[in-house]
Amino acid sequence: MNNTAPLKIMISSDIDYEYLIAEIYCGDIFIALLQQEHGVDDIRIEFSSDINTVNLDWFQNALNEAKKKLLNQ
Repeated sequence: MNNTAPLKIMISSDIDYEYLIAEIYCGDIFIALLQQEHGVDDIRIEFSSDINTVNLDWFQNALNEAKKKLLNQ
């Protein structure tokens, strides 16, 4: 996966979480999700078990975009 791979972020409600989550995809491949169960000042990442490596710049951008969308910023 390179830093030009298509980023898709989906904000959704999941029965396993009390609050909304942000799912991060590279195209159709699920990479990780951000959850805010411990509050907006303690956002946590849960990684897909299918992902071994990811481009650092792409992932940093994905995390920033997902957090903005999750917190409506």
